[in-house]
Amino acid sequence: MSHLLRELHGDSEYGDVIELVMPFKADFVSVSRLTASGIASRVGFDIDSIEDIKVTVSEVCSKIVEKGSVTAKHYKIIFRISEEELRIVFDCEDKSIKCIFDESDDGLSISIIRALMDKVELCPNNNYILSMSKTFKEKF
Repeated sequence: MSHLLRELHGDSEYGDVIELVMPFKADFVSVSRLTASGIASRVGFDIDSIEDIKVTVSEVCSKIVEKGSVTAKHYKIIFRISEEELRIVFDCEDKSIKCIFDESDDGLSISIIRALMDKVELCPNNNYILSMSKTFKEKF
């Protein structure tokens, strides 16, 4: 099993995993927001945290769609639920899509994502695009 698969699917730290496969189309960014909202609500986040998650998912999806891909038709949003956090990983089979945010051009978006989420990996050394987590205030 590859490191990425072990990290995303194989470690016992996480319980439920929900994968959403998205086309590179702006019309479907709202689907990612609704899905993120539903998952965040289901696992017990308060309304403010749910809004934070929706905003950040929308920011990342919009940027992924803007960048696009020559070889891939879709990208994935992987929601990982543990006892401590909701981790959201964005992945694509087109590995040329890595650092989608540029510090100089996308400073506002980066600031928003970092302010609203507890952990953010913008340009990870792993085989995915971006990872962000929101910690539960109380364990569920």
